[in-house]
Amino acid sequence: MEQREILLQNLERAQSKKLDQEAFVDEFLKLKKQSTKYRLDKTYPTAASEQPENIKKNRYKDILPFDHSRVELSLITSDADSHYINANFIKGVYGPRAYIATQGPLSTTVIDFWRMIWEYEVLCRVWENRGHLCY
Repeated sequence: MEQREILLQNLERAQSKKLDQEAFVDEFLKLKKQSTKYRLDKTYPTAASEQPENIKKNRYKDILPFDHSRVELSLITSDADSHYINANFIKGVYGPRAYIATQGPLSTTVIDFWRMIWEYEVLCRVWENRGHLCY
């Protein structure tokens, strides 16, 4: 089965709400476990997020962007700005950078968050704790 077909099936399943709450939690925990394994095994390094100046920009210490797919900011507006944001590109049906997954911004990273939105022309939907925060 092609990747496009798999993604479309998952999208249809999610839209038709066939994925119940327990199955969703199980799937999320599997992803979290796999992510931790990748980081510990250095399969996908997270060196940029572990640099001292970037550690404080991570809301959660166990959810770090992989170096190979992380979003890098290029719009530098002041000496306080950097290229780092806790965000990764996600592959989709229409390309390797179809989506961006990021943490909810901290009070100290709100400007970085909006720089990313502006630079990558992102339509934003923020979720946390299983609820909408904003659109």
